[in-house]
Amino acid sequence: MANLALGIDTGGTFTDGVVIDLKDEAIITSTKTVTTRSDLTQAIGNCLQELLAVPEVETDDIKLVSLSTTLATNAIVEGQGAEVGAIMIGFNPEEDLPTRHQRVVAGGCTIKGKIKEPLDDEEVRQAARELEKKVDAYAVCGYLGMRNPIQEKEAARIITETTGYPVVAAHQLSSDLGFQERVTTAVFNARLLPLITGLIDSVKKMLSKNEINAPLMVVRGDGSLISEQEARIRPVETSLSGPAASVVGARQLAGVRDGIIVDMGGTTTDLAVLQDGSPRINPQGARVGGWHTRIKAADIRTIGLGGDSLVKISSEGELDLGPQRVFPLSWATTRYPSLLEELKQIERFAPYPLTYQPVSALVHIRDPEKFSLSRLQKKILEEIKEKPHTIWRLARKLEVDAELLPWEKLVETGCLHRASLTPTDILHWQGSYTDWNREAAELALKIMAERRGQSEEELAEDVLFLVYYRTALLVVEAALEQEGAELDFSSREVEYLLDRMLVNPDGEFLELMLQLKKPLIGVGAPVRAYFPEIARMLGAELKLPEAAEVANAVGTVMGKIIERVTVIIRPDEVGAGYAVHTPEERLGFKELEAALAEAERIGREYVLKRGREAGGKDLEINMEREDKYGRLSSFREDDKIFIETRLEFSAVGKPWTA
Repeated sequence: MANLALGIDTGGTFTDGVVIDLKDEAIITSTKTVTTRSDLTQAIGNCLQELLAVPEVETDDIKLVSLSTTLATNAIVEGQGAEVGAIMIGFNPEEDLPTRHQRVVAGGCTIKGKIKEPLDDEEVRQAARELEKKVDAYAVCGYLGMRNPIQEKEAARIITETTGYPVVAAHQLSSDLGFQERVTTAVFNARLLPLITGLIDSVKKMLSKNEINAPLMVVRGDGSLISEQEARIRPVETSLSGPAASVVGARQLAGVRDGIIVDMGGTTTDLAVLQDGSPRINPQGARVGGWHTRIKAADIRTIGLGGDSLVKISSEGELDLGPQRVFPLSWATTRYPSLLEELKQIERFAPYPLTYQPVSALVHIRDPEKFSLSRLQKKILEEIKEKPHTIWRLARKLEVDAELLPWEKLVETGCLHRASLTPTDILHWQGSYTDWNREAAELALKIMAERRGQSEEELAEDVLFLVYYRTALLVVEAALEQEGAELDFSSREVEYLLDRMLVNPDGEFLELMLQLKKPLIGVGAPVRAYFPEIARMLGAELKLPEAAEVANAVGTVMGKIIERVTVIIRPDEVGAGYAVHTPEERLGFKELEAALAEAERIGREYVLKRGREAGGKDLEINMEREDKYGRLSSFREDDKIFIETRLEFSAVGKPWTA
């Protein structure tokens, strides 16, 4: 009997699948199907159907199903997901948060975990009630709550009792300092709850339908795996899941230990530096969509650029690309042929809108759940639910000025999705990609070129150049920072030098040479179309693995279960002993040795419990200890003072047993 693993990567554009023999790590079969946003079950079902059609794949032999996804990352980048109410205890953030629904209540801790100001239960209830009709979930973050989470726990309990809504407490996700980053992470976790739950439910439904009984694991942002039960609770940890899986898959497929891995998908392009076979883990937490979080993830750079990025031409004729992802019109018109006729009407009437792209169309995804609609929004939803329309045609049907149609909120909340001109359409126009409707791509390119006063050839060249340039720039910035360069990449001087190196290296007096000394490894659906030119700009050795298009799915089954936890021992008040800060509570001890012994016992038990909950088998528990001391005098070597001890615990195991 064979031991097989089934890997699925669900991205914003494609759902990839592989079946791998766990003994020799050989790919038995793979597939790439379109992700149907309106019905994830359909996309996953199509993927499974193709994988299970291979005679060598028997469902009884499947010991593991593993899932990676870019849905969490895409939702953060595109601002989608649940509406979240942030309730902050004892701190009013100075910087923006990824939600406009915010309340501050009294409370908070000191750096030693002592309660600075008591929590007012009624104040928390009032804050929750004020936001109740505006949100789907809550995030709670207390000032220095990682030193003592008691107030976060109590506030979460009160909010749950008051509203019945899901509540995420920041201490459940991170024990690191940084109020701004902690509350941002908690908000994103709450925002992603329905998205990841919906994805997992879709996968489970189709696994059951196909009589696959193997445990389901989900890839985290650091490339490790967690059980589907834990992924439902901590969905933010699946942010950068897809890129992390692609790093693992690219390393496996390319057979390299050092290089720069770039994964280009439909919505984002992600980069990781591979050294000695492993990506660097970002010690400060991942930055996603411009937001700094406390998500433990591979040090991956993400930009909102992909094959399905929205091509935008402003009313002044300025060209831009992304970060919004849209359906390519070549695909949308294949599925909804009536849109092609509407594009022909737009070409004939030649509208020149100010606030939207003339070729943009709207496609129904789902009905709203927690927010009310205006009369006009209801009419829009009714029309689009019947069949998709271009914005121009929709305005004519509703007899409303197209500039005044309130469709943006319906897109932001995921009820509708746009179709418009994308780089994928440009590839169809070129003939280098021919899966869908080339006529629609030609029409859209012609309409947009006329908007900018260019020929189709000129606009296509400009769009593709943006893809090449922004990807190459991402690589150069990562390589320079890897070498320790501290440059302001937004400065005019640095921009000038990078432009010269990448765009026009051969000047009248000076030739600027650029050569990437590590291999450039490209993975993802469109890399064969774009990366030869990108590698030329960088002077790089290019590696495009044979199964580059499904590297993410390969990476999903190559990860391990890895759970980490930190316990800190610090002096309490002078002469009062020592405080032990665990992820769940603050404890006090008179003697340091007693504090250390209890900290180690709690840490080992906690990380073992987390490892088992994550689905780990044959777990190995490791502990690293770091002691920090200060000096009272520069003259005596033994004249030092205890500052803190950090105990770092890890549980490492396999997601399956033979």
